[in-house]
Amino acid sequence: MASSSSTRRHPPLRPSSTTNRTSRGVEKRVNTPALSNDINDDEYGIASGKQVPRSYLLKLIKRSHMNGILNLASRGLTEVPIEIFADEIVEDENQQRQKSKTPDFSQNDTETWWNRESLKTLDLSSNSLTTLPNEIETLNYLIVLNIQNNQLTSLPDAIRGLRALEKLVLSQNQLTILPDGLFYCSSLLTLNLSRNHLTKLSNKIGQLSYLQDLDLSENEFELFPKEIGFLTRLNKLTVAKNRLRALPHEFGGLYNLRSLDLSHNQLTQLPESMGDLINLEEIYANANRLTIFPCFNQCARLKEIHMADNQLTEINDNELESLLSLVSLNVRGNKIRNLPEQVALLPNLERLDVTNNDLADLPSKIALNKKIKNISMTGNPLGKIRKDVVRLGTESIMKFLRNRLTIDDGSASNNDPKTFDIPKTVETDDERKRRLYTEHHVVRSTGTFDFSHKNASTLTEESIELISKEKPSHVNLAKNKFTEMPIALVRLADCLLHLDMSSNGLLQLNSQVGQLKELRFLDLSTNRLTDLPSELSSLEHLQIINLSMNKFVRLPSVLYELKQIQEILANDNQLVELDANGIMKISTTLCTFNVRNNNIQRLPPELSKCTLLKSLDVAGNPFKLPRPATIAKVYDIEIPLKNGQLMDVQIINGRSMQTYQAHVKQKSLFDGFYCCKSNSVNRINYAQAHQYQ
Repeated sequence: MASSSSTRRHPPLRPSSTTNRTSRGVEKRVNTPALSNDINDDEYGIASGKQVPRSYLLKLIKRSHMNGILNLASRGLTEVPIEIFADEIVEDENQQRQKSKTPDFSQNDTETWWNRESLKTLDLSSNSLTTLPNEIETLNYLIVLNIQNNQLTSLPDAIRGLRALEKLVLSQNQLTILPDGLFYCSSLLTLNLSRNHLTKLSNKIGQLSYLQDLDLSENEFELFPKEIGFLTRLNKLTVAKNRLRALPHEFGGLYNLRSLDLSHNQLTQLPESMGDLINLEEIYANANRLTIFPCFNQCARLKEIHMADNQLTEINDNELESLLSLVSLNVRGNKIRNLPEQVALLPNLERLDVTNNDLADLPSKIALNKKIKNISMTGNPLGKIRKDVVRLGTESIMKFLRNRLTIDDGSASNNDPKTFDIPKTVETDDERKRRLYTEHHVVRSTGTFDFSHKNASTLTEESIELISKEKPSHVNLAKNKFTEMPIALVRLADCLLHLDMSSNGLLQLNSQVGQLKELRFLDLSTNRLTDLPSELSSLEHLQIINLSMNKFVRLPSVLYELKQIQEILANDNQLVELDANGIMKISTTLCTFNVRNNNIQRLPPELSKCTLLKSLDVAGNPFKLPRPATIAKVYDIEIPLKNGQLMDVQIINGRSMQTYQAHVKQKSLFDGFYCCKSNSVNRINYAQAHQYQ
């Protein structure tokens, strides 16, 4: 049994005879922060892009054990150094350069076995890599992975093991297909797949539900699956320079989208659901085949529209009337014959580009819009505006239009701004109807009522009517000034699953919370709570509660009455002790327990009875730390192991927990608490006390 679970020894790095490939000579679109391992290249006589000695690579890898950052960009690599994944770094066949299999407790060692930092950031960009090893799945704590500008043709399915990964950059490679494993990296926030040869996007893309930034530009996509509409947290989507012929109707589900780049495709029209993108701020659809100007009737936040070099022939009034935030309108290079009067009514319009169209004139009232700073209109068959006026620029055009307006309407005057009333802050009945329609549509389609960042202390009558009618399952009231839970939420007693009241001014939680019988998630963080009402015990389905950053001195006893509670977050309070009897009551359900940054001096042994506990964070409490050479007695908390690797454990005391094996002995440390010899090679038992001399 001991031999089967012993640490696997990886082969040492083999030098490569392949020289570094030259640059592709293309503009670099992804700006990744420079990484440093604090090693001077000049010391080794190394130039960027040249193949580096093995000893230098090993020094970089070893240094990454101190800060969790490894920068191997432009190192002339043809394969990923296997030492990145090894438990030890071998200098030669007979000598270990790093620690041996038995931990060394010497305080003179610059890299002691307990302070090795898990790899968080790995930069392999601008090398000549053609594959990634399956061992990539062992980097359980990796957050940033940059492999841009290599020669990858495929990715291993083992990439599914990177469950903590938040940023993945794969641009400028030779990828033609993506493995299903990629779509199991469920923590991804940023994914860059630009400049590859991808032709199809898997319908599993919808599984990346936390994705905020997706770059698919410069590939060979023709269609997208409807599941792309499931990326409801997406803020930025770039799909320029593909072969897209159409977008799915479900595209309108990207209601958090702020920036959209569709330039240089083969689109002939945009879906009607485009108008549902209520948070859209900029859209680039240049160089397509669009013949109809889209209706952005609910896009009240849209600031920039770029639709140059298409086949548009007209823009209707109703297509612009809701664009009260529009700053820039670029429709150059089309076939537009007339601009609607509505252009003059856009209250924030500053830039208008209608170059190279079929315009004979401009609406005269544009001259009275004082926000306009630039008008570009050369290349039009103008019949009613002299060419010399256009040639002199915006001021000349505006003056010409003002003079013409004065002649046409004697009541108008250069110095009378009231002759043209541009709407600013007063909401008309039509605007109100459109806004309410949009809000109801969003709640109905997403099941979420988002009332965050409103600086509000009460719900408006409109909001109460909305939630009463649409019955959302998720309510977000974060970052407001509520001092109590709105009573109107009781109307959602039979459907509310998720309630976020974080970052308000709550001094107490009213007893009506006990009526929300279906609640699964409750976020009360960053308030001023000192206790919770006993009625909370009625929430038989509550699984997660966040009480962090409040004023609790003790965890409220009602928490221990919650029958299905799985996750308690109570970090950054004023806790002085934990209730041992209370913990026993929830020992069969508790999976995550965070009491970081409190005043707790002792952990109750009853924590060992929490058989499902996977994440325990007690860092930042005044525990007395033992000397490094002494194994202090700790409590009976068992952590599951498999072949010497942690299974399902995410956080132990706020740092990456690491295990080391010496035959059947298993040892580790978490923030001053040492675990030691186990009765089984597959488990670590924290209850036993040992000393190593």
